Amino acid sequence: MNMHTSLSFFSVLIVSLCAFTFYKVRKVHLQQFELFNKLKSLQINLDATYQQIQSFITLEKRLNLAFGLPPLRGWTASPDFLLTLLDHADLEKPTIIVECSSGASTIVLAKCAKQNGNGHVYSLEHDPVYAQKTRAELAKHGLDAWASVIDAPLQEYQFEGRTYHWYKLPASILAMKIDMLIIDGPPGILNKWARYPAGPLLFPTLNVNSVVFLDDSNRPEEQDIVKRWSVEFPALSITQHACEKGAASLRNTLVT
Repeated sequence: MNMHTSLSFFSVLIVSLCAFTFYKVRKVHLQQFELFNKLKSLQINLDATYQQIQSFITLEKRLNLAFGLPPLRGWTASPDFLLTLLDHADLEKPTIIVECSSGASTIVLAKCAKQNGNGHVYSLEHDPVYAQKTRAELAKHGLDAWASVIDAPLQEYQFEGRTYHWYKLPASILAMKIDMLIIDGPPGILNKWARYPAGPLLFPTLNVNSVVFLDDSNRPEEQDIVKRWSVEFPALSITQHACEKGAASLRNTLVT
């Protein structure tokens, strides 16, 4: 091997080693970046979990329920949303509370009404089995006198040429002046903008300075619904709450 060949060989070797070293360094860098993102995501999840645990403990302490709250994961309302409802009900002491969908929120609001010595919860429920479960929970906690679960099967409504499946409203509900309205149903899988009918059907019954709470406001459809309501009911002042699934409150600022 002559001098020129040796230099060429070593040059190629050095370039190859540099390329290999760069490849390994780059691979380690990408692995570190991926690990950082995973740790960041884990930290976000831990922070979110901590927030829910903290809200749950606060709920349990303030409500002092002998049998505790039912499970608050999955489809049911999250602890931070329930705490938002409790804070409002405890502060403003609404007399007429109407819910679209029953469950843990019914227990929370009924117990709050009992503690305040004022208010009654009327929960619309389309599922007879779930309605009975909520009634059983109310009875177990001794809250029957503070909440009523109303069987409200879904029926068809037409708004602007679109068909919706929403609760059948009894005349007694339509005759009320609602102080607090919670919209957490019906399920969004029924049709697009499934919770929209609450606006045209129940907002006209809102009392002065009443507040509407919409769960799951992080979802695009719920965001569309809030925009539609804000146009159709300009007297509503909208506030977004930093809850796990998103929550929006709409206060009726109309003065009569």
